[in-house]
Amino acid sequence: MPCVVGTVAVSAALLASSVAADNYFIAAEAPDYNNKAVGDLLENVGSVRAAGEAYAVFDWDNTCMYGDLSYTTAYYQVDNLNLHFAPEDFETIFSVGYNASSSDACFINGTNSVIGQDLNGTDVTLATALNETAADYKVLYDAYIAPTYNLTNGSTATVALEEIKETTKFINFRAKMGFLLYGIGISDGGDPYSDCAMNVVMRVLPLLLAGMTEDEIKSLVRSSIRWHLSQALESLSFTSTGSLAVEGWYYKGLRFFNGQESVMRGLRAAGVEVYIISASPELYVLEAGSLLGLGYMVPKDNVFGVRFKTDDAGRLTVEYKDDYPITWGPGKATVVTSILEPLHKGSPPVYGSGDSDGDCEMLSTVRDGIAYINNRRQSNSTCIHTFYEKACEYFNTTEPSTNNTYLLQGQDQAIGSWITSGFTTEDGISYESGVTSNDGCAAYQFLNL
Repeated sequence: MPCVVGTVAVSAALLASSVAADNYFIAAEAPDYNNKAVGDLLENVGSVRAAGEAYAVFDWDNTCMYGDLSYTTAYYQVDNLNLHFAPEDFETIFSVGYNASSSDACFINGTNSVIGQDLNGTDVTLATALNETAADYKVLYDAYIAPTYNLTNGSTATVALEEIKETTKFINFRAKMGFLLYGIGISDGGDPYSDCAMNVVMRVLPLLLAGMTEDEIKSLVRSSIRWHLSQALESLSFTSTGSLAVEGWYYKGLRFFNGQESVMRGLRAAGVEVYIISASPELYVLEAGSLLGLGYMVPKDNVFGVRFKTDDAGRLTVEYKDDYPITWGPGKATVVTSILEPLHKGSPPVYGSGDSDGDCEMLSTVRDGIAYINNRRQSNSTCIHTFYEKACEYFNTTEPSTNNTYLLQGQDQAIGSWITSGFTTEDGISYESGVTSNDGCAAYQFLNL
């Protein structure tokens, strides 16, 4: 069990109005209130955890970075045709185990299930989207992909990437692929916690990695991150023409939250072990951390992401590894309780940071410390919204049942940065907490608006 000696005293210390002389913790762009709470935890962590017990858990996408590695990598991969699976495998890969006769809550009619509508409002089935997109992929594979990545013997690329991107086949493929990925990704049967949702939704974007080696994936992800860091933050849509006229969607742009690096450094300096538990493929997060210089703070063994099997040739199969949780929602909490707690003498985490419904169970494992929530203004029907409400309800105090402080971190969604408020803005003019209770969480505004 965790050491609980002096937790009442620590709670008081966390929320004391005067800053101790040796509390110099400052996270870039975070509210002073939040920095004060984190700084006091760093000073007093030894009062709530004995040696070897203290650790912190972070989500990655939209928590440590603005943006999502899986979504942005998918766009970069499709837009650059960095795909390695054979055309004859396309429909097998993206049918995600379904056929015309299979059925469950996610795909009631198997591959004959509707996954969206075309530009005329006509229903499009998974089978139709698969067949149409696969046909375009074969043309692009033969002309550019296979010879460029040495996937067939003796073939030579006859066209450059920029040239093939001007063709109707590419334009149609990019739109259809976005439509297909999105259609599969929202097919959770109304329950994101269902077995079929976990099996399908959590791996739909990594399906694009099929047939790639670990080194190829690392190179892809590094190039993708570098490119997205230089791009505007925006959602993109493309349309196809011909026998399947649909609209496909992608996301572009990433930013790193500098404040999270400061928190990680502070935690490590205070003797708190730092872990990342992400719903993105583990290789993505490892490469992002390495690129951004976080490797020594969060070593490889401290990163838990979605893990996939490889075949005998070392190429990704996009099948989940056995005996390892899917690191979303309850799977994140499983990592904490089954892997991390035993490593830390049975203690729960003293710090957690997240932004979405996939983080709620992980954040709920935190005790005697801080749950730090990035405010993306999720709706009041989401579980993460309850953490917004806790930050407002327990402002300047702790939650009795957990002895936790809840912190709300606002952001400017136009530029992808934290701001010195718990409120969030899209335009730099209108700022909102997203909470209606506790006077709209007015205590967390801080800014003179």
